[in-house]
Amino acid sequence: MAPLALILASFATQLWQIYLTQGILYGFSATFAFSPAIALPSQWFVKKRAFVTGLAVSGSGIGGVCMSPMAQALITELGYRNALRVMGSMMFALLAIATALARSRWNLKSSPGHKWYELVDTSLLTRDFNLLWLFCLLAPFGYLAPFFLAPTYASYIGASDQQGAAIVSIMSATNAVCRITLGYCGDKFGRINTMFVSTFLSALFSMLVWQFCRSYGPFVAYGLFFGLVSGAFVALTPAIAADIIGVENIQKGIGMLYFATTVGNLLGTPISGLLQQNFGWTATIQYCGAMSLAAALVALILRLSRSWGKKSAWYARY
Repeated sequence: MAPLALILASFATQLWQIYLTQGILYGFSATFAFSPAIALPSQWFVKKRAFVTGLAVSGSGIGGVCMSPMAQALITELGYRNALRVMGSMMFALLAIATALARSRWNLKSSPGHKWYELVDTSLLTRDFNLLWLFCLLAPFGYLAPFFLAPTYASYIGASDQQGAAIVSIMSATNAVCRITLGYCGDKFGRINTMFVSTFLSALFSMLVWQFCRSYGPFVAYGLFFGLVSGAFVALTPAIAADIIGVENIQKGIGMLYFATTVGNLLGTPISGLLQQNFGWTATIQYCGAMSLAAALVALILRLSRSWGKKSAWYARY
């Protein structure tokens, strides 16, 4: 359905048709493809769970490296309608291969008294899982906006459209590397520890580095640094969820966690855009950084909660 949504969008003649196809239909379809897939690696690994999850989700970062300049080139050469058709056809081929290769280790089991149509399994709502859910609610507000706003800010500081697209590719490329390396660090130093440090650093880079980028060179440096630390939200969440609720509940848990991310996915970038239009770039940048900082504080509370009452050092792996 996701490839079909892009192809249908290419025939749109009014804005509401874009909302229905590339907005609603593509959004729902992409969710049904991404959310189940991201839970699969955690089912097959234990000791290296975060690393293999990071390795798997690094593919979306690699896709960002390829898709942004490719889309720009297709639109320039073929026009936006044919560009959507080409990307939709390519997406269908790639998703067909991925679906054929995907395998689940655990059968989805409902908790006693839990109906199949109930979206929330209340038996999973422990203190630690609720904190992780809150983290997933806050993190997208600060994580996604820099990617979407990078071309606009590049134009604001005098860069070309191609340079703006290149920034997104740089951020996506470093984000792909970040997801693998942070997955490895999560297994070695603790998954929640790693998630807290990386989210905290992404907040600092936005609030202190992006804020003072007035030319293309420093903005490239910001994109590089932000991409290198911001991927923990995607790479480590499935592994942490498996640690908290058990791998047999991972599909239900991931569904509930990524339901929380829809708020930030839907509202994060529009809020940033409204702030930019009404109050300028400083308000937008500090808002993104503040939301990442809030998510980092929740990760810290989750870390303390996991070790509460246990005889372990403050630097223990959690």
